[in-house]
Amino acid sequence: MASEFSKYKYVDNLSKKNKLIRLVWTTVWWLLFRPTPRWCLNAWRIFLLRIFGAKIGVGNRVAPSCFVWAPWNLEMGDYSVLADDVDCYSMDRISIGSKVAVSQRTFLCAGTHDISSLLRPLVTKPITIGNHVWICAEAFIAPGVNIGNGSIVGARAVVTKNVSEWIVVAGNPATFIKARQVNET
Repeated sequence: MASEFSKYKYVDNLSKKNKLIRLVWTTVWWLLFRPTPRWCLNAWRIFLLRIFGAKIGVGNRVAPSCFVWAPWNLEMGDYSVLADDVDCYSMDRISIGSKVAVSQRTFLCAGTHDISSLLRPLVTKPITIGNHVWICAEAFIAPGVNIGNGSIVGARAVVTKNVSEWIVVAGNPATFIKARQVNET
């Protein structure tokens, strides 16, 4: 029976260099990033992300419990937030615009597997989040999704398709709820 399945052995295509850098980053995250108090040392956490290649604008907040799988694939505009326990599975580029709130326990997933093959090879697709977006708590954003400027993704929504600008989506799968109206005061 084992020989029947041996031809379906998973092939890991990630380079040794990638694995080594991620090992170093994960060690730094556990020892120098994660233990920092939530209310201070934000600049230190941003500094560590930048050392590992993240492109981060000004005025951002990143919670100490936020995990970024590969910081070199993270890009953030200005005045954006990655809240507690956000998981940036940045196997591919994750681009976050300015004035974006990614709420607690959200999962930004830029990697998956090709289910049309019994070998299940890795497939990565970038995620793009526009400006003035709010992704509510515990949402899941699938690989390859673009979220338009000004949109809101409801709590625990599962977003598998692109989201247009200035709308509210929610549910599993996420569907259109209403247009977002902004009152300037």
